[in-house]
Amino acid sequence: MAFLRPNDSAPGDAAGSAANTSTGAKDSCDTTFTVVASVNQWGSLAQQLGGSCAEVTSLINSTSADPHDYEATAADLAKLAKADVVVLNGAGYDGWAEKAQLDKDRQRIVNVGDLMGITATEEHSHEHEEGGEGEEGHHHHGSTNPHVWFSPEAVLKAAEAINDAYIAEAGENSKTAATVQRHFNEWNGEYADFVALVNKGRATGVERDYVATESIISYLLDYIGATDKTPETYTNAMNSEAEPSAADLKSAMDTVAGNDVDILVVNPQEMDGFAKKLNEAAVKSNKTIISATEQLPENQKTLLGWLTLIAKQALATDTTNGFFLTQDVKDRTLSDYEGEWQSVYPFLKDGTLDAVMEAKAKKGDMTAEEYKQYYDTGYKTDVEKISIKGDRMSFTRGGKTVAATYKYDGFRILDYAKGNRGVRFLFTATGDVPEGAPKVVQFSDHGIAPGKSAHFHIFRGDSSQEETLKEMDNWPTYYPASMSGEEIATEILAH
Repeated sequence: MAFLRPNDSAPGDAAGSAANTSTGAKDSCDTTFTVVASVNQWGSLAQQLGGSCAEVTSLINSTSADPHDYEATAADLAKLAKADVVVLNGAGYDGWAEKAQLDKDRQRIVNVGDLMGITATEEHSHEHEEGGEGEEGHHHHGSTNPHVWFSPEAVLKAAEAINDAYIAEAGENSKTAATVQRHFNEWNGEYADFVALVNKGRATGVERDYVATESIISYLLDYIGATDKTPETYTNAMNSEAEPSAADLKSAMDTVAGNDVDILVVNPQEMDGFAKKLNEAAVKSNKTIISATEQLPENQKTLLGWLTLIAKQALATDTTNGFFLTQDVKDRTLSDYEGEWQSVYPFLKDGTLDAVMEAKAKKGDMTAEEYKQYYDTGYKTDVEKISIKGDRMSFTRGGKTVAATYKYDGFRILDYAKGNRGVRFLFTATGDVPEGAPKVVQFSDHGIAPGKSAHFHIFRGDSSQEETLKEMDNWPTYYPASMSGEEIATEILAH
């Protein structure tokens, strides 16, 4: 999307705005109920569907907790026993919660593993003695993959079951039932958007091959049509009480580094020595790495938003909004930015871009004035014009122009908190640098390979490239000098 902040998601992006599910209607609850979920993946879904009518507690609510080793406290078990509605993962993942004194006659219990017909037939938790490389507590699940919250089918079934439980608990004709049904309908619309995203990837023939340190998101990757290239011997070793042999590990590392693999999937909560070696192989071979925790990360508000984000990372087909394969990023030259450019900051200040801010307010979660203040920080600059020709860049402030020569200094891929990424192409001044000309310059135009830029964000510094990479809030933006403010506004609104 043109004019997108360089380290943000596009307005309306499910990964960035899935939490904003309400149509604006206020929740009306003539009854409320307590809900206890074993883990926050399901707790977040229960909260989204219940709104103000549900008081939801997730017993494991942090990525720093290890659910495999979790020992429920007496207070945890009491909360489960007292809850009106209980949401369990099942499939052997949260057996500690299933051991609570639940009352099926009084409570409404949603067990997602049971909904999917998945049981813990061969589930194991295997602890290793200290001292061996790669042996600090990796957990094995045998033939069972209990990470069912990464299954879109399971998430849909869980949402339906939770909605049914809420309506049954509240009474079909209650205000609470009407409220939770509205939340479910809104959620179902988001789910349809998620399915459309995946179907679009399939329709365009996207093919993704991956290796995984463990099968944490395999349900989701299977759903989008990705192919698991993890060597079977490595997978079998990791899913049993054995450790991969040296030969199995080397085979997996060679596969990651090979041309037939696009992505390595890692679970940062289970980064033992073997996973670290595969991660090192991916970094060295410039491969895309998707990091997927078990619990819902702190920066993700909803389960469906999280799944949408990971699907976008895996499909990697939306370069403009920061979803691309690492290996597709290529060096660029200053010629991509050649031309006469003008800052858009004056058009923000004089009101020319007000219609843009109003359009953003209709889609986003801020008012038009709040967006204007936000972009004021982003666009602010005293450089009205930039001219680029050959290896020379000139900067005009208040009618005074200074110029310097710049050499290409590589690119950096930046991982943003929202889960998308950006690329900055770096240039460093050479020779005598006059006062007013930056020593380092970084371009971001949402492109990742050679191609003429239609607009760009620029970061300038007088110390080092690394220091300038830290700037995230101020990203002066430039469009061709030949365009009027109205034409720039129209260009933005058209995307």
